[in-house]
Amino acid sequence: MNAELRSVAVERIRKRRNFWAHATMHLVGSVFLIAVWAMTEYRNAGGWPTGFRTGRANHDWDPWIIYPLVAGTLALMLHAWILFVRRPTTEDEIAREIERLEAQR
Repeated sequence: MNAELRSVAVERIRKRRNFWAHATMHLVGSVFLIAVWAMTEYRNAGGWPTGFRTGRANHDWDPWIIYPLVAGTLALMLHAWILFVRRPTTEDEIAREIERLEAQR
């Protein structure tokens, strides 16, 4: 077996495991955050929501939960893009970059 190919395979497996750990922690953290948000909003608003607006009129709940959930999801999507979509650097790209750097001297 080619040692270089083996090391690339091991690295890809490591990155895939890291992604799934990230995805699992995002899910667990989101569920926990939503539970804490729901409990505090229920208590602060005096019951179940009749709307989602800032302020406490008519049992309204504050929708601040959206911001950390969106930020975490965007981070997870970036991690997925880096792992599953972005292609590795090729030897041709490296050679072109070396030529470009040498031309700048």
